[in-house]
Amino acid sequence: MADPLRPETLALHADAGLEPSPDVAPPIHLSTTFDADNPEGLVYSRDEQPTRRRLEAVLGALEGGGTAVVYASGLAAVTAALLHLQPRRVAIARGGYHGTHAAIDALARLGVEKVPLDAPVGKGDLVWLETPRNPTCEVQDVAAHAARARAAGALLVVDGTFATPALQQPLALGADLVMHSLTKFLSGHSDALGGVLVARDPALGAALRRGRTVGGAVLGALETWLVLRGVRTLGVRVRAQSATATRLAEFLAPRVARVWHPSRPDFPGRELAARQMRGPGPMLAFELGSEAEARALPGKLRLFRDATSLGGVESLVEWRRKVDPEAPPALLRVSAGLEDPEDLVADLEQGLRAVAAG
Repeated sequence: MADPLRPETLALHADAGLEPSPDVAPPIHLSTTFDADNPEGLVYSRDEQPTRRRLEAVLGALEGGGTAVVYASGLAAVTAALLHLQPRRVAIARGGYHGTHAAIDALARLGVEKVPLDAPVGKGDLVWLETPRNPTCEVQDVAAHAARARAAGALLVVDGTFATPALQQPLALGADLVMHSLTKFLSGHSDALGGVLVARDPALGAALRRGRTVGGAVLGALETWLVLRGVRTLGVRVRAQSATATRLAEFLAPRVARVWHPSRPDFPGRELAARQMRGPGPMLAFELGSEAEARALPGKLRLFRDATSLGGVESLVEWRRKVDPEAPPALLRVSAGLEDPEDLVADLEQGLRAVAAG
C-alpha cells in the first residue's frame, strides 16, 4: 500500500480523475442543468456539479478523509449543522465568532437552548468548540471534549477556521464534524464567500448534502472555483503567515499591554497548542493601554488594511469591538498576510509612535 499523501500534495491531487478533462487547471462549470443520462450522473447544479465535486474531494482529503459539504457562506454551514442535528442544547464558550452565537440564538424559538461549554450534556446535545477561538486565539482541547461528548451521547462540532486543515485535524482527535469559513484562509484571497462542513461519518455527510439540496444554500460556480484555486496553495500560505504572525507577536510583546498568540511563552494553553496544532497559526491579537489608542492605531498604519474578516494575502488589522461588543475594549485583531514581515514590523512601529504622539 502506498504511503499516504501529505496535505500539500492532497491539496493539488485529491480531485485527480474526478472528471474527464485534459485541462491542467480545473475548468469552471457554469451550467445549471445537464443532459439526461450523462455518464457523470449529473442532473441539476443545486444537487451536484463537477467543480463542486472537485472542491469537496480536496477538502475532505485535507481533513483526513471526511465527507465534505460546501455552502454559500460560513454562517450557512453553521446554520445547516444546527438545523440538521437539531440539538436540544448547544454547549459553547462565551466569545468566539459572534455569528455562531447569533445562529444558535435564532433557533431558540425552535427549542434550542444555549448553555456554557462546561455544562452537563446528554444524548441529543451538541458541543460546539471554536479552536483557536476568535479573536484571542485561545485553544480548546479537542480530544478531551470529544471524549466528554462521546461518553454523554452528544456530538462534537469544531470550528477550525483560525487553524485550517494545514495546522489542525479535529476529526483525527475525535470530533464528529468540522466547520470552516471558506471565505478565510482556505480561499485565501478575500474574493469568495463560502463555508464547509466535513463529517467523520459518511452517512452524516450524505444527509447534510441532501439537506443542502433542500435548503438551497449552495456555493456558486465561480466561488467554488475560486476556493479550489485558493486551497491549492493553503499550506505554503499558512506556513508563511504563521511565521509572520510569530514575528509580529515577538515585536509587539514588549511594546503593548498584552499579546495573544500561541508562540508566546505566556500564552495560556501554549503546550496544548503545540500538541494539537502543527504551528502557532496566522492570527494574533494584542491590547493597547486604552480604547482610544486601539481605535486610533488602524488609521495610522500604511500596510495593514483596516477591515474585518481574515485569511487573505493582505494583512488586516481591526479594532474588534467595532463588530463584536464582547471583545475587550482595547483589543486589536491581526490577520497576518504575505507581505515581508519586516515591512509589517516597521509599519507597526511607526503606527505605535504616531498613536503615542497623539
